[in-house]
Amino acid sequence: MQWLYAAFWILVGSMLLWQFQTYNAHLDRVVSDAGPQQQHFYFLNGQTNATTTTAAPPKPDGPDVKQISFAVEKDTPSPGFFTCHVQLKNVGNKKALDVQVLVTPFRGALAGNDPEGDRSEVHGLKDSDVVTQISQWVSFPDMAPDESITKDAVFTTQTGYNQGDNTNPQITFHAEKPAPAPVTPPAPPTPPTR
Repeated sequence: MQWLYAAFWILVGSMLLWQFQTYNAHLDRVVSDAGPQQQHFYFLNGQTNATTTTAAPPKPDGPDVKQISFAVEKDTPSPGFFTCHVQLKNVGNKKALDVQVLVTPFRGALAGNDPEGDRSEVHGLKDSDVVTQISQWVSFPDMAPDESITKDAVFTTQTGYNQGDNTNPQITFHAEKPAPAPVTPPAPPTPPTR
């Protein structure tokens, strides 16, 4: 009976060895079919060899102010309020004057009661909803090209409503007027000679 147990384990061991050898042979064949492997890797400016670098798009002629960041800090400056941190950047090639942004913190937000993770009662707010109309104009100082500035706006917390991400903000600004060319006064007349 012991020789039967020994034969069984020898059979299991030989089957495992055969499977291991077959698997390794398959891997060797796949690797050889793939061709030679790359030996050196070069990284330029955080990019790999697989990506190509494209030229940056040209800057818009004149000022162009965009919202690049929007964050909400709850219960600030006190409970019942929240603070919105709005960061704008002038991506144009000229100075932007009188910069203002309309902060609408509930636009794109979800509303509803979700006490136990039941998503069926949660819905997205429409732009016609009264809560999405809550807004505040925030003024920014004049912005030079490539300058970014962060300003804050404080709002009252609305029960049952989460804050959104100020999608498609309305931003107003004016371009800096070019300086007038200097005017040279005419030369005084010369007296006639006799």
